[in-house]
Amino acid sequence: MRPTRRARASDTSDTGVSVAGLVSPLAAKLASIEAACPGTRAISGVRHTRIAGTRRMSLHAQGKAVDVRGPYGCIYGQLKGWSGGYSTDAGRVQHIHISYDDAGGREMGLRFAHGGGRRHHHAFRSAYARMR
Repeated sequence: MRPTRRARASDTSDTGVSVAGLVSPLAAKLASIEAACPGTRAISGVRHTRIAGTRRMSLHAQGKAVDVRGPYGCIYGQLKGWSGGYSTDAGRVQHIHISYDDAGGREMGLRFAHGGGRRHHHAFRSAYARMR
């Protein structure tokens, strides 16, 4: 399989977040979403991080994921039919995680909510206990 080209090093979102190094299908999708949905901006591009609570490297580290904020309804409309993956809980986490891995990676085709339910449940219980 031919490797996917990366975005040019000079590419940045309008907020200054570097999108250099994103695989080209993901960079193209981000550009089309930003054009179709005014106010959309990348808040996290390529970064060397692990998935929260695990030892597994994030797809961000490989240029295969980007997090965006903006008019969520418009962004989700642009993601209909997207062959990569994306998160569905933007209202809760205040961003949409969009990914693409042409090698058939772990998020391809998936629609998912971010993990961490246990931590959020505990925070809710603690807040409830303080209110009583």
